[in-house]
Amino acid sequence: MPPISLSDAREALVAAGITGPHQSHTRRNALMKIRAMVSGEDEESRFGLSGLTTYEPRDVLGFMAELTGCSDDIDDFSGYDVMDPTKTVEAIVAGAQRLKAEAGKGSTLLCCTGHPTGMLEHYIRVLDAYRSAGGKVVVLHEDADLGIRRKHSEIRYVGGVGMLADWGQLMHTHSSEPMEALLEAEPYPDFVFGDHGFAGAAIERGIPTLAVMDINDPALAVAWAEGKDVAIVPMDDNRPPRLYEPSWRLFEDVLGGTDPDT
Repeated sequence: MPPISLSDAREALVAAGITGPHQSHTRRNALMKIRAMVSGEDEESRFGLSGLTTYEPRDVLGFMAELTGCSDDIDDFSGYDVMDPTKTVEAIVAGAQRLKAEAGKGSTLLCCTGHPTGMLEHYIRVLDAYRSAGGKVVVLHEDADLGIRRKHSEIRYVGGVGMLADWGQLMHTHSSEPMEALLEAEPYPDFVFGDHGFAGAAIERGIPTLAVMDINDPALAVAWAEGKDVAIVPMDDNRPPRLYEPSWRLFEDVLGGTDPDT
């Protein structure tokens, strides 16, 4: 397949609802997430990151606006947010370049997602390209009971991508507990690629991370603003899997040594 241009990727991602007008979460939902996070009312929304209650909602919204291009008006609760598609595409390319650099060093990469219904195929494609570029994908504590829920809990890996599972059921989660359990003992992976609490727990432990961030995932924006070693890709993280093809093609192109054209 020929390389995808940045303009074609941008158009396709907007048409897919992955960036641009964002209709999965209302503006009110995104702002309420910020307020609940900084007030301490919503523990899971912190994604395992510390120090978030020291911020004002207006500050956190400013970080989100820098990364996504959304409105920075803290009093605007109307309608839906808009993510700047140029910011999304530029972040995909920058994230792919970071992964290419890690692959060139033979770095070990752990990839986990809290969105098995949305991001799984995207991550699998990127991991395949990462391996081809010389990187190493690792799985940690496969089949082990993590002991974090009343029922059996484990990380199941599909194509190298880890997800919280309850025996045969892959689960959506924002919690940092699964990743914290995976990282209880060293050796840690050299690099982490993921979202939600999987990304947050890795960042909290100082592991370099590439994180996918939806419009209502403000904790990751705070970590970025604090200068933590995290690169952010702003996009809707739970669209139908096939719609992410323009993103994974950009990752594949860059990891394969092709610079995308405008």
